[in-house]
Amino acid sequence: MSKEFSRTPNCVFYVCCGSKCKKRGSKHLYKRLKSTVKEQRLRRKVQVIKTGCTDHCKRGPVVAVMPKNEWNFEVTEEKAMSLLEDSSQ
Repeated sequence: MSKEFSRTPNCVFYVCCGSKCKKRGSKHLYKRLKSTVKEQRLRRKVQVIKTGCTDHCKRGPVVAVMPKNEWNFEVTEEKAMSLLEDSSQ
């Protein structure tokens, strides 16, 4: 089973890793977000999860930020880091 969280994160980033988003760099975005969360010790505040296709293939990579219900399309590494910074405050 998965590890039990002692605390629910304030924010969850869902990174689409469907085949078309992956071709546009979502796998790299996912890894970069995960490593930054770990390096900055934000695990209690932010969780990063990769998902299957979100049906926005022409607008990928897609990153959904919850609970804000904020969908971000054509996300670059710079945009992803900005989203993380905004969400971790």
